[in-house]
Amino acid sequence: MKIKISDTLIIDSESILSAELEETTITFLFSNKYEIREFYNNEMEALCVFNNISNHLPVTDVRFYHEPINKEEDERKAKGFEMFWNLYDKKVDISRCRKSFMNLTLEEMVESVKGVKKYVDSTPDKKYRKNPSTWISQKGWTNEILTDKKKTNRYIKPKYVTDER
Repeated sequence: MKIKISDTLIIDSESILSAELEETTITFLFSNKYEIREFYNNEMEALCVFNNISNHLPVTDVRFYHEPINKEEDERKAKGFEMFWNLYDKKVDISRCRKSFMNLTLEEMVESVKGVKKYVDSTPDKKYRKNPSTWISQKGWTNEILTDKKKTNRYIKPKYVTDER
């Protein structure tokens, strides 16, 4: 459909990707990446033209548009959070932790659940362990985990020694 947007300009409505109203200016972006700015005498004239154009286009108002929620993905994320929460073993601020965890992608969630066990094992004293929401927001699973090598018993009793040491 052809639309007349000024005295000298007629455009094809099917080729419009976006139209943006800013005071007395309407900016059109077309599918061929071409951009046109049309200037009007006052804000009322620009608003009338913009409303006329938006009535002829398949318009989505992004202020009120919410993508449909994928319930299966949300359920997977909720199960992932429960696994993480049970493994972390420092139960502090669950609401902030859940919010941070739900903002992760599914791939990051898998990596975090894998990494949390190693982190918990490397910090047996809870008071030195980060809060779970901090660990998630800092992507703690990507950090190197230092283990205390002194704790491992390196002594191997030789076969020729018969007494207990």
